[in-house]
Amino acid sequence: SAARVVATIYNQMCTFYGQAFLYPIVEALQEMLKASPPSQAPQLPFDEEQPAHDLGVDSAMWVGLERIHSAAKSFDREMWAENKKESNRVWELLTSSGDSTGVSNSMAVARECRVEFFTELEHRGEDAIFRALDTLSAHIQWILVTGSEAMMSTGGARIFNLSGPSSGGPYSVSSGSSLEAPNSPAVKSLCYCLRVQFVHVQAALTPPSLSAFWTALSMRIYDILVTRLLQSWYVSTVGAVILARDVEALRSVSMLAGTQHGHWDLLRELLTLYMTPPDALKIMLVGSDGDGKGLFARAGKDQSLVFMSRRVDYRYKTTQGQKKSGW
Repeated sequence: SAARVVATIYNQMCTFYGQAFLYPIVEALQEMLKASPPSQAPQLPFDEEQPAHDLGVDSAMWVGLERIHSAAKSFDREMWAENKKESNRVWELLTSSGDSTGVSNSMAVARECRVEFFTELEHRGEDAIFRALDTLSAHIQWILVTGSEAMMSTGGARIFNLSGPSSGGPYSVSSGSSLEAPNSPAVKSLCYCLRVQFVHVQAALTPPSLSAFWTALSMRIYDILVTRLLQSWYVSTVGAVILARDVEALRSVSMLAGTQHGHWDLLRELLTLYMTPPDALKIMLVGSDGDGKGLFARAGKDQSLVFMSRRVDYRYKTTQGQKKSGW
């Protein structure tokens, strides 16, 4: 019947347009991504008069995804054209062919082809976006961790004086250090790159997808910073001021889209552990007179103690090795 011929041709068109055209382009976009950051540490801070580092994800990748999405919608509008009268397109040809069982079957086959076409394209697009997220995360680590620690080891671009060995991290700065710079070079450079990257992502993704993507990126940034802090870095009182400014800057850029950013608010509370004199820590942790309103209640006992252990004065050196401070 004519309905079966129409459904067959539509199936062939979906197969051709997907497998021979759109799907390979999405795969090519994934191949554009620079999954691994450069082996050499970045030279910080970046010159903001120059184009921002793409963090491994070229703007052309986002432009390509947006155009593929537009092409798929155009294909559906021109070929399927649901509810469009006098269009002589697939939907109208099938709905006007009668009510026989054969026509119904042809309509079911055509609808299934349409769903499979868009489902496959969506899955491939999601794969490309997840790979972009991984690529951005790797480059964020490259700037935030590798870049910060390289500055400490070379001293070439150092703006803070460390109170301990270079392994203390970028926030173990001495009390005589200047606080004129609003942020550390790594965070300043990273935020610049992320704000430029956001413009490209926003243009490519739908509002719900943008919200989900940027929320996931916000959590990645948080995990990278906190993991390195708790595993390798120490924080002095002056360093805590710099760290608090850096966290505020990262929180600000993370909140360009998405809604679930409470992890930054909790981190801001935990940073007060580095600014508080030792004799006031107990009240901060357990609350006044043990009223249960301290950090133990809000952030959890284990997490609060782990963060507190990264104070530069938590331990001191002796001839027998490291020992905990008396407080």
